[in-house]
Amino acid sequence: MVDDDARFRQSLITMLEMVGYRCRSAGSGAEAVQLLEEETPDLVLLDLLMPGMDGHQVMERVRRPGRDVGIIIISVDTSWDSVRRTLRRGAENFIRKPYAPDEVLAAIESCLQKRELRRRNRRMLQQRQISEQLHRFLVNHSPDCIFILDTGRRFRFVNDKMLSLLGYREGELVGRAFAELVVDPASISCALADGAPGSRKRVTLEVELKRRPLATIVDPDPVPVELTLMAVTCRGDGGERVFCGIYGVARDITERKKAEALITFQAHHDQLTGLPNRVLLNDRLDLAIRQAQRDGGRLAVLFVDLDRFKLVNDTLGHAQGDLLLQAVARRIANCIRRGDTLSRIGGDEFVLLLPRLKLQRDAARFAASILEILRAPFMLGVHEVFVRASIGICVYPDHGRTPEELLRHADMAMYTVKEKGRDNVAFYSPQMDRKYTRRLAMESEIRNGLANNEFVLEYQPQVNMADGSLRGLEALIRWDHPGRGRLLPSDFIPWAEENGLIVPLGNWVLEQVFVDIRRWKRHGIHPPLVAVNISSLQLSQPGFLGFLVDLLEEHDPDTTRMELEITENIIMHDASGTIRRLNRLTDMGVRVAIDDFGTGYSSLSSLQRLPVTTLKIDQSFVGRIGPGSSEDPIVSAIVAMARSLGLGLIAEGVERELQARYLGRIGCHLAQGYLFAGPLSHEAAGRYLGGCH
Repeated sequence: MVDDDARFRQSLITMLEMVGYRCRSAGSGAEAVQLLEEETPDLVLLDLLMPGMDGHQVMERVRRPGRDVGIIIISVDTSWDSVRRTLRRGAENFIRKPYAPDEVLAAIESCLQKRELRRRNRRMLQQRQISEQLHRFLVNHSPDCIFILDTGRRFRFVNDKMLSLLGYREGELVGRAFAELVVDPASISCALADGAPGSRKRVTLEVELKRRPLATIVDPDPVPVELTLMAVTCRGDGGERVFCGIYGVARDITERKKAEALITFQAHHDQLTGLPNRVLLNDRLDLAIRQAQRDGGRLAVLFVDLDRFKLVNDTLGHAQGDLLLQAVARRIANCIRRGDTLSRIGGDEFVLLLPRLKLQRDAARFAASILEILRAPFMLGVHEVFVRASIGICVYPDHGRTPEELLRHADMAMYTVKEKGRDNVAFYSPQMDRKYTRRLAMESEIRNGLANNEFVLEYQPQVNMADGSLRGLEALIRWDHPGRGRLLPSDFIPWAEENGLIVPLGNWVLEQVFVDIRRWKRHGIHPPLVAVNISSLQLSQPGFLGFLVDLLEEHDPDTTRMELEITENIIMHDASGTIRRLNRLTDMGVRVAIDDFGTGYSSLSSLQRLPVTTLKIDQSFVGRIGPGSSEDPIVSAIVAMARSLGLGLIAEGVERELQARYLGRIGCHLAQGYLFAGPLSHEAAGRYLGGCH
């Protein structure tokens, strides 16, 4: 309450406080302004005529921006000019002094109600603005393109994402037909037609949207999107649903399309070389066969296998082996015809499909050209590598009529090349079927032989020719085949090595040797040494050392000497790994000998690094020692080398006295052969050992 009449102020305040209002009073305009700086009241009751700062000046201070204060004028100045001025400045009411209490109370209540309504309206407006801003923010910052089409299928609204995705500026799309942006407008014609009145059907499809042409790119790549369209309806004047437009969402699926393309590529291509894999090769081969059937033409399948590729992996590492495969793929791919298919189907095996072939000799010439281009050296870093290949050829329809037959027969022809010396070409012939079938049958028979205990061990003594003393026994495997009788290792070991069954077969030999030793021990017979052959594949198995340790611990190795015989070629495959594993064997007390020495590819440097104690001279060299030869230079060289390296020597296949005398004369005193004893059964070997003791 602002009035310079103290009695008037007090009487009005008393009345207002009686009805529940809280009041503050000021006796002048200046005092009122001071109070208004300290707090903001809901309502000001103001007198106009006051000394100093009058009511009009106070109103100017009250009506500052951002301050919502109601004003009621209570004054004796009722001139038209004063009333007009106060109402213009925002006064809610004008009451003339002296006043009627009811009039004042009614004016106050009305003013406060109007003020509350204004506050509510402001809050509602503010909330609506915030809501609109939030909705606009959500729409414009959505990862999806959001748009609305009018009934004419033209853009009525687009969010910022759609503008940025397609390269348009604000306002450039509004009013344009949506179909103008679609690469294939026919693909969405039905979807846009579904926006019928009353329809709430949602349509989802994949389309490509055109980007805004640029100055440098007239026709930029389109954007693949997943498009969702839904008709928008509203209530008409008669209450019926009326079609108002179409609401659309377009999601950019570029990355998904790239991922799908990558998955599709990986499913049909080799990841190392990028060449078609077996799946894609079969598809193209099937298509080429159908084309050849229609045209009465021919096609050829070339099965290419790199010779001794494992040697590169073992000596240079798998990373260099992968580089070599990539280089081979590039070299072959550069010389094939357009329309031919070069595929890598695994490991070092490639298949080349030659459709539209005129003559068989064309395939042979093509295969010969592949062998020729592969003969040039490959540089793998600082290493120069030479590659050879074996190629098998199968021609449609002469050698097969289905993809499976053609691939299988080309594979057979390739294996024939490998068996005859490698680095050559061979066409499939029906005779190969029998050998291939035999290979499959042998694999099954070996598995059954292991399961049915058809394999047995025999033991051949190793003796000192000078005094006839026994050095030890070599364990030799035999197969009592149910249909073919007793088979020697040469009849089945090559098959076992080819299909990997040499590992379980070799492990069975080790287990059986320990069983036989334990049986001899029960009868008081203790062989001085037992030698067992192991293959490179068996030695390279991760669990082989643990398997052998378990056998040694189980069978009390303290009273038994064990010698493992390896071939020279083991040294050539993963030399560092072989040396590491052999060192661990010798640490366990196991001796190591090299079997068939002189027939492999070992070097003196490798021999010096290997923990080998004995060399066994291959029987092919011993067999050349006869009456007409005073000496054999190879045998003499092996003996001299072993002596210089401090290694023991055993000659294999000694069958005649003159061979024994010659070997003893040049310094080889240990021998194994029919001159002394042939392979013996377990029982016969036990009697032999007993006689020696």
